[in-house]
Amino acid sequence: MLEGNLNTQRNSSWSRTLVRITLICGGCVAILLPAWLPHRGSLPIENGTIKLLQAFLLAASAAVMLGAATHAGPNRPVCRVIALGLLSAFVGEISDFVSGTLGRPFPEAWVVGLILLFAAIIIIRHRWVMLHFVSTMGNHAGTGLIGAALLILYVFNRVIGSSKFWQAALGAAFSPGIPKICRGYLQLLGCYLIFIGVLGLSITLARRKES
Repeated sequence: MLEGNLNTQRNSSWSRTLVRITLICGGCVAILLPAWLPHRGSLPIENGTIKLLQAFLLAASAAVMLGAATHAGPNRPVCRVIALGLLSAFVGEISDFVSGTLGRPFPEAWVVGLILLFAAIIIIRHRWVMLHFVSTMGNHAGTGLIGAALLILYVFNRVIGSSKFWQAALGAAFSPGIPKICRGYLQLLGCYLIFIGVLGLSITLARRKES
């Protein structure tokens, strides 16, 4: 009887895992779909649609973590710190668009500094909770996707998005717009992986009782 229950749970778990993998891979393909559309002249990569999509994904991720904080119990400080980090990233993405719309400089550094200061205060006040989360980070769902996103944004993007890389690869066929397009879509892919990772991480933090 017990063996039958275990087999049922294992089969349902495999099916759910397969559905999740399919959805994540499908989302990754869909998020890069505009890159495959026919050329239409100058595409608004940095300050247009792609930039707004990046900001939307980061804002949605921050909202998810803030929502999970109300159910996270002892993990509430962790959710708040992650949400503040995502909020600072959102401010960094939206600052150029706001400056262009309002026609005046946006105090990005001050706003991001205040957000990170608030996050640092929470970390100091709840340092043991934060240390425990860092030590058990590998046990939480979504951390792998977030780690992959950070590698894309801060390592892979620096190489693939550089002009020197494409000059060496394309030679005389090099165009100055290619690195800019690659950076925009790689950043968008990274933001999407962060959003998916945050969904899994928020569910884990809200449901798991840390010992």
